[in-house]
Amino acid sequence: MTNSVFKGLEVASSLLLAYNSLAQAHKRSTESVKANAKMDKTNVDPFANYKNCFGLVLLNASIIEGSLRSILSSSLVEEINRSVNEAKISGRTGPSKAEIMLTRFHNDVEMQGGWEPLKSQYKLYFDISLDALMGEALKEPINVLFTLRNILAHGTAIVQPKSDMDETMKDMYPYNWQKKLQQTRVYLERIFGNKDIFENLAEYEMPIHFMDKTKELFVVIKNEINPLPERSQRIFEMVEEFRFGFISNGR
Repeated sequence: MTNSVFKGLEVASSLLLAYNSLAQAHKRSTESVKANAKMDKTNVDPFANYKNCFGLVLLNASIIEGSLRSILSSSLVEEINRSVNEAKISGRTGPSKAEIMLTRFHNDVEMQGGWEPLKSQYKLYFDISLDALMGEALKEPINVLFTLRNILAHGTAIVQPKSDMDETMKDMYPYNWQKKLQQTRVYLERIFGNKDIFENLAEYEMPIHFMDKTKELFVVIKNEINPLPERSQRIFEMVEEFRFGFISNGR
């Protein structure tokens, strides 16, 4: 049994800095569009916000997943190290079955991505249901955010049927998209008021809405897992202090 030495980087913190840069660009771009619209309303691209909104959604979901995964990973490392130190004191020279299982689980946590697997891992280790912890008010927007992340990450087209398709059309390509995007379409329409999902995805406030929900989620997590592991505390502080579209000195 040996302790390994390694270097690490908390990626979620860097992703938030990248998100901040893109949020500033999003704000500037929107201000420019509004100025141009006053001068020439016929020359305004209604979907100009896509170029920033999609990147912000991708980064936002990764910030959540990375931050929550860091908590779980840190907790596992602390438990493994504690067990190894106790073994040294007792004179044991080989890993116990519990240590082997914890190490394998830690590898899975670090190497297996995805929101749904992470929720299962939280339930297994912390006995925490993230869905129950979030409640309906947070569970729906966070799940919608990850649905969008999973779609956007593949870079393929997003399809919305012009009219609702019934079960008799379930073998048709657009029906699969209708089913896949049902919760997302309904949620975005409720928040932004447009029946067209593409108009809702182009809303300037769309990424701001999901970052606001992220800040709420982090408060809930921080209250449940207290104290946070040391390596996770900084990203939670950064998210708590974050103001969309402003640089770090508050301007």
